Amino acid sequence: MLKKILSSFIDAFSGFMRSKSLEYIEVELRELENVFALIVLGSFIGLPSPPTSISLRLLPYMAKELVTMASISERLDDMLGEMAGLFEVT
Repeated sequence: MLKKILSSFIDAFSGFMRSKSLEYIEVELRELENVFALIVLGSFIGLPSPPTSISLRLLPYMAKELVTMASISERLDDMLGEMAGLFEVT
């Protein structure tokens, strides 16, 4: 009986940790997509980047990165709040 309860507790805890780690990986992926878009499209805002012709050729394939950049730019006023929300700091 105790072994069954302990086993179910370990399974639940393992599932919780997997979901948390997946959440952190998704946040990291969003940030890496944003950095990629800034590197490729940086010439439009004055950052050193690849030639504009290459950036314009990549533009049709970067729809997801542009949406990510737009959503991040809406939240930029409170980056500390976003990080605190990620780590559940209250």
